[in-house]
Amino acid sequence: MKQQQGIALITILVMVALATILAATIAKRQANTAENTAYLMRQNQSLLYAKSAEAFFSELLVDDAKNAGDIDHLQENWAKPMPAFPVEDGFVSGTLQDESGKFNLNSLVNNDGAANPQAKVWFEKLLIRVGLPEKLSEAVIDWQDADDETIGAMGAEASYYQGLPQGYLPSNSKFHSVEELKLVRGFEGQKYLQIADYVSAAPTSDTKVNINTAPAMVLASLDPKLDVNAVEQVLQQRQAKLEHFSNISDLWAIEPFTQVNADVRNEVNNLLGVQSSYFKAKIEVLLSERKRQFSSDLVRKDKTVYVAYRSMAPF
Repeated sequence: MKQQQGIALITILVMVALATILAATIAKRQANTAENTAYLMRQNQSLLYAKSAEAFFSELLVDDAKNAGDIDHLQENWAKPMPAFPVEDGFVSGTLQDESGKFNLNSLVNNDGAANPQAKVWFEKLLIRVGLPEKLSEAVIDWQDADDETIGAMGAEASYYQGLPQGYLPSNSKFHSVEELKLVRGFEGQKYLQIADYVSAAPTSDTKVNINTAPAMVLASLDPKLDVNAVEQVLQQRQAKLEHFSNISDLWAIEPFTQVNADVRNEVNNLLGVQSSYFKAKIEVLLSERKRQFSSDLVRKDKTVYVAYRSMAPF
């Protein structure tokens, strides 16, 4: 009888232990499920807030096009940071950046598939300015053109990319984002970072660089004679005085741009402008003390705005 009572006691203890483990497992899974559900709810809520901010920026651009569309500059409302807007358990903030002030990688190849010689010359000057070989322009053009023939010694087509340790194929189409440049020959690793801030990937090849919003490095690359520090100083002074360029002639009329000779001016005049059509909205959402960042590429055309690309990657 004592032996049977001992066995029964052990059996009861084992059953209690199993029940305890089972209950703990269920509780843990429920906690994980609740946490995952809360995470997904916050993620969806953040995305909705980000799209609301995106719509706000789009309306700003439409309003600007209707009321002051002839000239775009950094004193306009769209260029001012969006104040932190309070929402439940957090806030939403953001900025709108003009990508039309940067060199458009897609301008290197015309709509007919042929290389644009004027854009190529300017891009090569920009490459030199940032410390990269000028002939890397050939690789960027080959990445976009539809044929399988390299245009020079630094060009690269399918045979080159497939020969890499982790081979892939070139796009043979226009850039969808600047980050795509990381895949192009010669722009691997830190080399991409040297030029990333000065280039854009506007959807069309006929966009012009807005001299009112262009960085000093981009404008200084127009001619080797120009000193980037002198250009930066002039741009800062004009910004402090709330001045902007009304046309391209205004640029050539001030120092140090008066140093640029007529031949260079004629080569780049059709690549410059004072209007913008391509913007990037950088939106930050803070919910439950967790920060999320979103980017939206906005294209303005005929007084309307559409989203060309969205990203949930951190800035």
